[in-house]
Amino acid sequence: MYYCHECAASRGMLPSIPTTLVTNQYQLEKYLKHTNPASTAGMTGVFTAPGSEAYQKYVVTAVASGHVEIDSQGRMNIVWVASEQTGIAYKGGQLVGPTKAVKVVLAQDSSTLHGFPISTAELKVGSCAQCGRPVPH
Repeated sequence: MYYCHECAASRGMLPSIPTTLVTNQYQLEKYLKHTNPASTAGMTGVFTAPGSEAYQKYVVTAVASGHVEIDSQGRMNIVWVASEQTGIAYKGGQLVGPTKAVKVVLAQDSSTLHGFPISTAELKVGSCAQCGRPVPH
């Protein structure tokens, strides 16, 4: 199920804007995986700018502006399509190309929330469950 940003906000679905993005070991591992990976095997996205400021900018912007996806397990994810390159994508250790979107996963829990860049080619378009607007997911 998908919701445009406006409908998600009106339903109270959006988490508060995160002020600290690495509060535990799990989030630190995800931050390092998507900013400075030790390996690209099996990776999907690495932020082009590896600094914590860039990571925070993209995650905060996604939460503040993105569309909401409720996955089959009831988890809330947020997708934001950028107007700039956000990172690079790998598949099976091979460079696939640039990414221009960010996905924030597990957004319903501030202790697991984290983000990573994704390719817009991976996105499909659905309809907002409330208003019917197109929603990239």
